[in-house]
Amino acid sequence: MKREVVWTWSAEAEMQRLYASAEDHSEGSGNQLLTEVEKATVLLLCFPQMAAQWRSPVRRLILRRRNLALFYVPEPRGIVIIGLADLRGDPDSLWSELQRRLP
Repeated sequence: MKREVVWTWSAEAEMQRLYASAEDHSEGSGNQLLTEVEKATVLLLCFPQMAAQWRSPVRRLILRRRNLALFYVPEPRGIVIIGLADLRGDPDSLWSELQRRLP
């Protein structure tokens, strides 16, 4: 069975919002963010347990040179991305939101 990356609707909406915000700040930076996230998801498919466990069963992969992290749950079918968030926010509020998105 081929493993795949599955984005929740909410995580995809966050990615689009962060992309637009990056582009508004500096043209081309949204594409850089997208490339960085795509590379991270390829790595996660190969090594689903590579990122630290944040709060079970959620893992958090911090994106280098950014204050962002990719929140995901490894499953037999692949990786389920449940969020992309700024790490400077309140972790308890973030956890409350991410719990509603768990597969």
